[in-house]
Amino acid sequence: MADEVFPIIDLSQDGNWPDLKGPEIVEACKKWGFMILTGHGIPKDIIDSMFEMHQAFCTLPEEQKLECVIDERQIGYDLKRSKIGMNECMVFGGVKGDIVQGDNIHPWWDAEKRAKVEEFKEKAHNLGLELLKVFATSFGLDPEYFTSAHNMNQGPGSVLRMLHYPKLGEKPKEDFPRLYSHTDWGSLTFVWPRSGGLEVETPSKRWIEVPLIPDSIVVNVGDAMSLWSGQALKSTLHKISFDNLPIDQTRWSMAYFVNANTLWNRSNKCEIDAKLEILKREEDGRLTLSSDQHTILTAGEYHQARLYMSQKEDAKNNWVGQSDLSILDTAHKLASVVERLGVANGSGLVNFSRS
Repeated sequence: MADEVFPIIDLSQDGNWPDLKGPEIVEACKKWGFMILTGHGIPKDIIDSMFEMHQAFCTLPEEQKLECVIDERQIGYDLKRSKIGMNECMVFGGVKGDIVQGDNIHPWWDAEKRAKVEEFKEKAHNLGLELLKVFATSFGLDPEYFTSAHNMNQGPGSVLRMLHYPKLGEKPKEDFPRLYSHTDWGSLTFVWPRSGGLEVETPSKRWIEVPLIPDSIVVNVGDAMSLWSGQALKSTLHKISFDNLPIDQTRWSMAYFVNANTLWNRSNKCEIDAKLEILKREEDGRLTLSSDQHTILTAGEYHQARLYMSQKEDAKNNWVGQSDLSILDTAHKLASVVERLGVANGSGLVNFSRS
């Protein structure tokens, strides 16, 4: 529809923005599931430094970058050349302190660089916690209702992905996308784009390109937060197509995924797991716990299933190719619940194979 205007919210003039801008933020996340934040408080020089490191690392030969491929903690180099998309990225997941320790991180990322990454992750996470408090307050819940399940010291940890979509000599014969149409599976996602190309599905089901505003953050709601809120908040499909990012163009961006806490042991059993206790809306607008036990999921179940889905197509370049695929049992059980709730993008959860 012609009157659909992408939400852009400026926080810079409001010292108390959670209270002053809260209603506008919540409304954007209900209607669009996406918004752009300007004046967000994360210093420009820190963001610029992250991009400089990212671009320098990507100049290394591919065989060197593949020396530390992404592991189950989502730490390492991730190369995608499949129906998921065509990109490379350095992934910094794990709990607070994992990056400074440097396990499974290429030596190019020395102690100084890893410390900068940890600092950036913490600043992004703190902004995420403020938004989670805004959601809880708007629903009549305790301000810490969501934040208590997003402790940086507990696994799996939130994830920073430093993304590079390189120029291509020709469009892939397999018709692989730049980035497939999908929803994110966590609580919130922050994206710092350095060029255009990101497309989202509007409330009227049209695809539009997200406006590119310097020094802003593109924010979207993930499946976990949509489930948690009884789908009051919207998890929206998004993609990058060859139409808006042709083969002769490159794209740089960073994405930070705010995840709820889960902790899996070596027996593939979850010891600590935040429940996605699906809420329902009362007539006065408050959210309360649903009595439908079939809609109570855990962040760990959902995270494990979607993580595997995102890595399976490129298994030869990551941990899946050497892993025990018993996690598929959990994924199959979860898939039926998620499909019924209608939140996930449906790009493979119910079609897992054991091959």
